[in-house]
Amino acid sequence: MNNPTRRYEQMIYKLKQAGYKLTPQRMTILQIMSRRTDHPNPDAIYSILKKHLPTTSPATVYKTLAVLKNINEVLEIQYSNESNRYDGVNPLPHPHIYCTKCKQLTDLSLVVFDDLLENVQKQTGYKIHSMNLLIGGICPDCQ
Repeated sequence: MNNPTRRYEQMIYKLKQAGYKLTPQRMTILQIMSRRTDHPNPDAIYSILKKHLPTTSPATVYKTLAVLKNINEVLEIQYSNESNRYDGVNPLPHPHIYCTKCKQLTDLSLVVFDDLLENVQKQTGYKIHSMNLLIGGICPDCQ
């Protein structure tokens, strides 16, 4: 989704629908997540949040991310040796490419990935709600 305002409104709607309160902290986190295409980790989200709401604790970020993940409004991208990152712009399963040097994380559009999800669902009968394809390498700027 390329429209941050529309994405923000969609996230608000889903939170309300799931019965969650719309606190100022949650609203600010939703604003951050609906606009950030760099897949921030919780610390990056917190550093922005505390500029707007200085009395907020880091736990608020983690709890809100857990809620958003639970209602499928963020995609958690897991790393083995680093803090997980979150995609609030596109919460549907999709592949990413990651620079092991500068830590840049970028969405990938691969038709093969879409075909893979479809084939897995057909073969297994599962409704796929998560999949993590992370390709590591060194980006052109770091080479």
